[in-house]
Amino acid sequence: MRPLLLLDFDGPLNPHAADGVPPGYRRHEITEGARTWRVLLNPSHGVELNALAASFDLVWATSWEHGANRLLSPLLGLPTDLPTIMWPERSPVRRGSWRAAYVAEWVGERSFAWVDDEVGDAERERFPGQLILPVDARTGLTAEHFAALKSFADKGFPGHP
Repeated sequence: MRPLLLLDFDGPLNPHAADGVPPGYRRHEITEGARTWRVLLNPSHGVELNALAASFDLVWATSWEHGANRLLSPLLGLPTDLPTIMWPERSPVRRGSWRAAYVAEWVGERSFAWVDDEVGDAERERFPGQLILPVDARTGLTAEHFAALKSFADKGFPGHP
């Protein structure tokens, strides 16, 4: 079975803390109903993620929840039916990402890589053997992150060449 690639949006794909528009990114406005969001997107990220889909099952792990498929996937050129982790409660926990408990329940025994701007040592300790990739919300995903994801996938998993 292929590993999962858990994708947060704000931070990794939308460097919301950037000072201006980072190189390679473009500003986008997303409007749904009366709500408008301004995001920064790098078109090469969609290309990279689609290439990784040959080795990973892509999963949205973002507070955009199902809105990620509807509003974000088309802008990135990703499939609009990716599985989505739902966050029933968003209250912070004492250490680590508040999402970790939901991730643990959702992934079960599957191998996974997780890219998020709110993960770090606590998640690495909680999920040994998994790839936990903290992403700086000022820069978003970089070539080094994509190289680490490719390397993780290349290690091989049951049912994955």
